[in-house]
Amino acid sequence: MYSTLTKYFKDDDLFIMTGVAKMLGKSKPMARKMEDDWFQGALQNHKTPHKAFQGLRLGENFDANVILQSDLVDVWIKYLEAFNKRFPHEKTTMLETFMKSFGDTEVRKMIETAEKQGWPRNLAAELESTQLKLWLGSEKTIDNVFKLLQLNKNAVSSRVRDVPYFNTWVSYIDNYIKAKPEEKLRFKDGLLNTILNKVKNYPSMESTATSIQMDVMAKYLANNESPRVVFQIFGLEREGNNILGSPFFQSWMRYLEIFNKRNPTQQESWFNSLHMNREFGMIEKAMENPSTVQMAKRVEKEWFSFWLNIKKLPKEVFRSLHLNQVDEKVNTLADPKFEKWTTYLDTFNGRYPDEQTTVIDGLLAYFNDRKLLQMLQTAENDANTKTLATNLQNKLIDKWVAEGVNPEKLQQILSGAQSSKEMIGRYTKKLASINTS
Repeated sequence: MYSTLTKYFKDDDLFIMTGVAKMLGKSKPMARKMEDDWFQGALQNHKTPHKAFQGLRLGENFDANVILQSDLVDVWIKYLEAFNKRFPHEKTTMLETFMKSFGDTEVRKMIETAEKQGWPRNLAAELESTQLKLWLGSEKTIDNVFKLLQLNKNAVSSRVRDVPYFNTWVSYIDNYIKAKPEEKLRFKDGLLNTILNKVKNYPSMESTATSIQMDVMAKYLANNESPRVVFQIFGLEREGNNILGSPFFQSWMRYLEIFNKRNPTQQESWFNSLHMNREFGMIEKAMENPSTVQMAKRVEKEWFSFWLNIKKLPKEVFRSLHLNQVDEKVNTLADPKFEKWTTYLDTFNGRYPDEQTTVIDGLLAYFNDRKLLQMLQTAENDANTKTLATNLQNKLIDKWVAEGVNPEKLQQILSGAQSSKEMIGRYTKKLASINTS
């Protein structure tokens, strides 16, 4: 019967007919016989699973949903199993047929769809595992797979982990490194650094990424590459405020230490590379993590020394510490950075006596008298900063006296400030005491 019907119908049409026949009670035996005949005929003709797949026209549709939900897929899987049993030396897999028919990228979509559409999870995982093995067996490099999965279009994305198939690529890296450890150093630096800076966000891959980077750094040491250049090569300037906690930064610090020992006449400063690419915010971020507090303090000390050496004015440092961006209702005087700033100001005045400045001058560079008065009032209400606030209020009054500010004019300037009446009273009282002395 099978040989006769195949003269007039294609394989997929035959199985559509048998499917209808199965729904009709009296035709079920005939339908089953037709299926059995097809299986036996195909096996006798040594029809490969790939040819059977094409004969069922399953290879003509690139829609993963259609393929995976087709009844013909179940028929084909049964045939695949029968073929492998009959011809064990020619054993093949479902994935190999899929890849021959659709290519790597489409198969990745199919596996993803299989996971979402409820195919047995172990089957979807088996398909993915088989694909990784096939890539390794066909000598595909990490670069090949990176481009094959079209990740090169998203490599610089800050959300690259959300890119489809990135997890697959990460898994391939792990498999590739285990299979070919000698290949670590052959990756192109540009691609490698993109890989490492993204992969390190996966806890399971961080040690692998760090290991690769250490090996590559060994290559740079052999070439006596400048730490400043290596800093840029590895994209550490893109680490953001998290840089001090980055394992890659710690690796780079070790690299610099070794480089300096080997090159006593070409010493390089870790701080120079750091401050050229980052802002003070990285110190604040590192202070939040107990594991990076010591490094944060070390960087902070160097940073203030650097500012002193270049004669950076206290009012400019005030801005660099972002102290100028606070609201007057916030107790700025309680901010640890404010105390560090006043320490810097005192040190600056001691080193550069001809350019001495005061805390009041630094504050007035960013806040007018009314806002400053409100800021000091907020600080006065806090027991921890009350004494300092009162002292600064006195300094502000002294400044008004030195400038000979008219009390009526001062009243207009301070209009709306909560403690303006009290401050003007203190000011006029001091003026009177000076005039009578």
